[in-house]
Amino acid sequence: MDDMKPAVLPISLIVVSDYLSADGDGELRQSLQAYLYDRAGVPAEIIVMLPAESTFSYSSGPDEPSVVLVTHDSDESSQLKDAALPYCHQPLIAVVEADCLPQPGWMATLHKALDDNPTVAAVSGRTSYGDGSMMKRVMSLLDRGFIECRDRRGKVIHVSSNGAIYRHALLERYRFRPGQGPFVSAHIRQDAMNEDNVELAVDPRAVSIHAYDGLGFIWDVRRNKGYQFALMKLRKRRDRSRLGLAVSAVMASFRENHRTIDAVGDQFCRASDRPLLWLMMLAVRVPEFVGALAAADPVAFKASTRYR
Repeated sequence: MDDMKPAVLPISLIVVSDYLSADGDGELRQSLQAYLYDRAGVPAEIIVMLPAESTFSYSSGPDEPSVVLVTHDSDESSQLKDAALPYCHQPLIAVVEADCLPQPGWMATLHKALDDNPTVAAVSGRTSYGDGSMMKRVMSLLDRGFIECRDRRGKVIHVSSNGAIYRHALLERYRFRPGQGPFVSAHIRQDAMNEDNVELAVDPRAVSIHAYDGLGFIWDVRRNKGYQFALMKLRKRRDRSRLGLAVSAVMASFRENHRTIDAVGDQFCRASDRPLLWLMMLAVRVPEFVGALAAADPVAFKASTRYR
């Protein structure tokens, strides 16, 4: 083997777009290039899942892993991820989203984490908006840091939807629930894994940078968080009042953020970021409350968000 070529890892990479950004094709193309030219290791194959109306095209070079473009009749990102499984021929499957740009060594780092720990079924990396500004650091912690939290026994209880490697059999067993949107379907699947005591891990050295599109983007993320927590509470008790449900959902999200700050706050933020952090801890409850109120009309909510 040519020593100049990166190692080919026994991984099928699934790439999906879950957010309708202004330059989705450009983000997807940039993401593919990052995985294909990572000197630390590349996947054996890449499956790009696209909704049926997509016009995206890509031709892989002669020395690159195969890139297969597959269209599917659903526009739900969770369903696109599940629909990719028949095209995956490797024992490990990386599932990523096109608006998350992996930093060098992302795949090799997570592959080694799984290889060194045979009882672990999936390992997540760290997702961040980058540390280029105080707001990005703060919102990385509030929006993405929960993946790295553990329960009171020290057990990892989350797996990333936009940057993780799974053992193939795990994804075959735990499918997403259709018609729920990316946030809720991931929450339902996560609960099922935790009920079955699936062993998960996190390696924060594997970093991917999530696209950041300003306050409008944050508003949409946090509306989805409020909607997510409200629907999960409705699954347990259907007779809640609309107002009571929204308040309960916002409080659940607040508690999750508080646990995250306690657990990994110093890894994401600087001491000087704390005033903005606590301000945003309060400010994000407004879009969450709006999203939680929308749980009464899922069809209208889907039409109002750029997440798919």
